[in-house]
Amino acid sequence: MMYLPIAVQAQVHPSKQNDLATNPLTGSIIILLPMIVLLTITGYRKCKDRIISRRIAHLERMWRLNPPKQTS
Repeated sequence: MMYLPIAVQAQVHPSKQNDLATNPLTGSIIILLPMIVLLTITGYRKCKDRIISRRIAHLERMWRLNPPKQTS
């Protein structure tokens, strides 16, 4: 019969280094994800503003081509 240890005892290390191993992929995702979200939001807003300004310019050109007839 084989016995498995149920609890693992913590070992004391005299060095002051962190024992936590950080995954570089996790760290880069934590840093890059908010940046990507912010860039996406600002890019969407700029694109939306550009589309609105193009529509306004198009309407102004149409207005100049076909001026409304004044009734007086």
